Amino acid sequence: MRILFASSEVAPFAKTGGLADVAGALPRALRALGHDVRVILPKYRAVDAERHGLRLLVPRLPVPIAWTMEDAAVWAAALGDVPVYFLQQD
Repeated sequence: MRILFASSEVAPFAKTGGLADVAGALPRALRALGHDVRVILPKYRAVDAERHGLRLLVPRLPVPIAWTMEDAAVWAAALGDVPVYFLQQD
């Protein structure tokens, strides 16, 4: 099964409550069962890119919002062997 796990917080990258713990552990458990799992979350300013080894994957991603286009960026890291993507839009 291919699973994209979207969460507002994922430990150890961003944590304010219990959701981050589940979002950090469940994808790894699903991967251990043989599933293709990926995680996506917002790239908050508090996420330390250097500490977590984030690398810029897509520097400019145009996103249509209403009648305008907004630019976003996609960063990548890993949670064990699970790819993690961060969506940045200031």
